[in-house]
Amino acid sequence: MRNWLALLMVVGFVAGCAHNKRVSNDYQGAVDSSVHIENHHWGDVNIYLLHDGQRTRLGTVTAASDATFTIPWRTIGSGGQLQLEAHAIALPGALDSETMSYRPGMQINWTLETNLARATLSVY
Repeated sequence: MRNWLALLMVVGFVAGCAHNKRVSNDYQGAVDSSVHIENHHWGDVNIYLLHDGQRTRLGTVTAASDATFTIPWRTIGSGGQLQLEAHAIALPGALDSETMSYRPGMQINWTLETNLARATLSVY
């Protein structure tokens, strides 16, 4: 009887400690977003991302060219609001986009014209 009780206790202990739960470091549905900048401006333009009270530089788009930047899903905090900012390099001019609500996987197209105030923004 003691052997059975000891065996039962060992089996119960092993079964209680063993688990088959997988721990994932990635958030399900976490998809990066992209920002495509088409620059018709005469000079190079620095692009910034405004989010959660922070300003993050995405990169530079040279004059009369285009570039695509990635916004990692971890960048945007719980507020879920973001805004783009363009600063002309060595030329006067800067522009802030409208505030947008963040959705994982969103695609943003921002066309900067020679006059930055005439820029157009598309969000998909």
